[in-house]
Amino acid sequence: MHGNMATIDYVTYFNDIVNRFYEDENLVKEFGKEFGFNVDRDYFLAVAFLFPLAGSAPFEDKQRLKETLAGIKSVPEINRNIHENQYFYTGRGVATFLIAHSKETILNILPEYEKEAVAILEGLQLKEKVRVGIGLPETGLQGIEDTFQFAKDAVRAGEIFKKERTVLEYMGMEIYSSINAMVTNYGEKITSIVFKQLTPEEIRVLTKYYKCKESPGQTAQELGMEESQVVSCLEHVKVSTGLDVKDTEDNFKLHLLMIAKKVLDSNKKAKKEGGKK
Repeated sequence: MHGNMATIDYVTYFNDIVNRFYEDENLVKEFGKEFGFNVDRDYFLAVAFLFPLAGSAPFEDKQRLKETLAGIKSVPEINRNIHENQYFYTGRGVATFLIAHSKETILNILPEYEKEAVAILEGLQLKEKVRVGIGLPETGLQGIEDTFQFAKDAVRAGEIFKKERTVLEYMGMEIYSSINAMVTNYGEKITSIVFKQLTPEEIRVLTKYYKCKESPGQTAQELGMEESQVVSCLEHVKVSTGLDVKDTEDNFKLHLLMIAKKVLDSNKKAKKEGGKK
């Protein structure tokens, strides 16, 4: 981070913080006062607008997004007083920080901000679906880094578990984000042993079974099978793996395995798409 405030704008300031491009924490905090906030006392909420990991994120689309989002009016007073574009490029999209003297102020403004953001995304009609990740209100330099990571984590988990949603608040996505992180790190170890014992048909039935909230009847309807066939398949899972869907602990393990498969399949798809670019 530069030593001269004249060379620092809002975008550079936060980009340097989230990427740890600074050495002097006190200097960073002093710069913050020039923008009208106190790093140690005020609250920061990261908002990330990200294109799908498995899709494309053309620079021109990110640029349109950045310029259009600058017009959002539902922001805290501190943001309104900063007269420059507050959105910066970050990997697969753009991001910003909402800043207020209290957590309550940010949370009170958030619903209207989200509504405006969704309206803008719909109006832009971008080729790829952009999801909005909302972090948690945090304070301090570490808090700024954390809320930024939370916003990105919320979108990543949402791509897998809540595909229909545009806005993904970390407060409601934290368990999915944790599962995603765990599976990403240990997924193959979690799934390999059990999946080796199952046939493709059994995996297909189990996947749909949990998607249908553990209803054999609905599972059968979704798969075009007889309910008795679904029940028989689930019973065979017990024979193959020793895990019984009727047993609470076993059922939890099987459900977790299906979630792990979902994450791993999504990661493989993203990696494959990334290799084509």
